[in-house]
Amino acid sequence: MKRDRRLLIALLLFLAATVAAIIQSWIVSMYIVAAVMGGGYWDQFIEFFGLEPITGPNQACFDYCAPTLPFIAGWIAIGGFVIGCILVAHAWWKPER
Repeated sequence: MKRDRRLLIALLLFLAATVAAIIQSWIVSMYIVAAVMGGGYWDQFIEFFGLEPITGPNQACFDYCAPTLPFIAGWIAIGGFVIGCILVAHAWWKPER
């Protein structure tokens, strides 16, 4: 019996979505630690991810002073999961003969 290749592609997309979700959860964890600890942790976070600092060395921040959260891994996880679900549904309703 021959297997449907769409199911293999969907499985690989689910695997990629899982890896991307794990990476994004690690990024969010680092973001939360930096937010709670403040000070030099924000500088490490900004330097590690190559973000633009909110304020310069001789400036003060009186509003929202956190850097933006890198979310590209999150979008990859969401996209891979959705496309994988679509492929599984398509393989279910229109099987190859």
